[in-house]
Amino acid sequence: MLAGMRAAALAFMLLLAPPWTVDAQSIAAEARAAFQRGVSALANSRIDVAREAFARAAALAPEWGLAFLEWGAVEASIDPKSALALECLHQAAELAPGNPRVHYQLGLLYEQQEKYADAVRELKAAIALRPTMVDARFHLARLLILTGARDEAATALEAVIAADAGHTGALAALAELYEGAGKIDAAETALLSIAKIQPQIAFNHVRLGQFYERQGDQRKAQAAFAKAEALDPRPKRNMRKLR
Repeated sequence: MLAGMRAAALAFMLLLAPPWTVDAQSIAAEARAAFQRGVSALANSRIDVAREAFARAAALAPEWGLAFLEWGAVEASIDPKSALALECLHQAAELAPGNPRVHYQLGLLYEQQEKYADAVRELKAAIALRPTMVDARFHLARLLILTGARDEAATALEAVIAADAGHTGALAALAELYEGAGKIDAAETALLSIAKIQPQIAFNHVRLGQFYERQGDQRKAQAAFAKAEALDPRPKRNMRKLR
């Protein structure tokens, strides 16, 4: 199957390659120009133009890992199940194994294709190359939760918070993990942090109130629900009525 994917990618590249012989310097210049067209098109949400431009750059410079990386990322954004996207990113990984973005994009693609073990491997590779990749750590944590590695997921989320204290997605996931592990004080601290970071979002106070209800603390629960009600008085499906 992989050989077929490679053949399909090669055939597509050949269609884009120059039909005449020109000097290497001219080809390199044209490849760079095509790549820049792709970058500009992507910045303007012109996905089809970006796709063709990056494919052209890869065809002109088949040893240029960055061209395959951007081509593969665009193909993945169009169709996460795309065999061509996977082949492009595999090619990028072969050409530029030290580029953390290659492994990050591969990890995201594997995640979308529900190949979770492969996704975890690639995200860990990205983090090893660039430990400051917060998004990679967050995606890794989500996958670890999904696959049942909750302790490892908590460690990954704690690393996200250490790098970005305002990452509410990581705080919410940590709160759930902490509560499940019986670390009630830590779970409360995480939920309070979210409400402090985003005090105007009613749902944050609703979620805090629900947490207090689960712990049997009705006084704190009602106080949290009252804050949510003051921010958004519309009926909420999961909000308790105030006494």
